[in-house]
Amino acid sequence: MSKNRLLSGIISENVLFKPKEAARLLGVTERCLRGWARSGKIVAVRTAGGHYRYPLESILKALRDQRGSNPTDRSVALYARGLRYRQIQEQLRVLRQVALEIGYQVIYEEYDLQRGHQLGAGLQRLLLLAREQAFRAVLVTSYSRLGWLGAADPRFFHLMFALFGVQLIPLSPFEESVGPEELLEDFHSLHQVLGGHLSPKGRRANKKILRALERIRAGYPSEEDGGP
Repeated sequence: MSKNRLLSGIISENVLFKPKEAARLLGVTERCLRGWARSGKIVAVRTAGGHYRYPLESILKALRDQRGSNPTDRSVALYARGLRYRQIQEQLRVLRQVALEIGYQVIYEEYDLQRGHQLGAGLQRLLLLAREQAFRAVLVTSYSRLGWLGAADPRFFHLMFALFGVQLIPLSPFEESVGPEELLEDFHSLHQVLGGHLSPKGRRANKKILRALERIRAGYPSEEDGGP
């Protein structure tokens, strides 16, 4: 067995998904997923606490079986990310319209309701599907929906998907306009992380910045809205 094959197996075996996560990735209900586990269509393991988890490699095998043949050259996935569901809904609406106009077949949609420096669970699922070449391209409204505040060079995302044989297509190569509330959330999140890497004097200064950001955030009250 090659070193890369062995490493891939170790990584896959150690990554476990909760039932809700596995079901969403496979596009089925949790009840259906339990049925698949009972029939042996997918592997389920139990943790020390008695919870069911699904190994990554088993999920990827189920995706391959589910897909059957390779996707068409015009198959595309959509990805949206924002602070609020209504922002995600608007992004997906635009992406669906563009996909229709240029003749792409939308076979998967993913999103993340979060901002800041973290890699969202939705984007992680999208990368797993790209690894299995479940689609030929990924549409996003702009690079900013993949990485915020210059956290990663846009070329990195192109390379990441290209390694899986998937094309990344941003509708706009430029940054979208971002509202004050979204920027405040970004900066607050980043300063929280920064605090753990500073000297005592730096932490004191950082706490003042965090308090100032919190006072400013108070001028932009949160609004509840439903899911997509």
